Amino acid sequence: MIIQNTKIKHCNNILTRCIGLMFQKNKSALIELPYESQLLSSIHTFFMRYNIDLYWLNKNKEVIDIKKNVKPYKYCIIPKIKAKFILETPVNKMKLKIGDKIKF
Repeated sequence: MIIQNTKIKHCNNILTRCIGLMFQKNKSALIELPYESQLLSSIHTFFMRYNIDLYWLNKNKEVIDIKKNVKPYKYCIIPKIKAKFILETPVNKMKLKIGDKIKF
């Protein structure tokens, strides 16, 4: 799957990674971590305004874990294995499954 023509906030520094989609409405974000990690790729949904789908990707941009319909104000959602990227989208915006590769 190629993600183009889709407005996605790229979060690739410490400030944008910390903020992510907080206080936003109906947007998507791609969080790029400095290296693959299970702990660094954990997220929370404090200050979110809507439910989201979460897709964790490895360094090869392959979907390795998914969490659907995550409600606001959830604490510490951790993937099953190490991830390099986290894709946050509004619920059902993308139909990705484990093993899908993404280009962006």
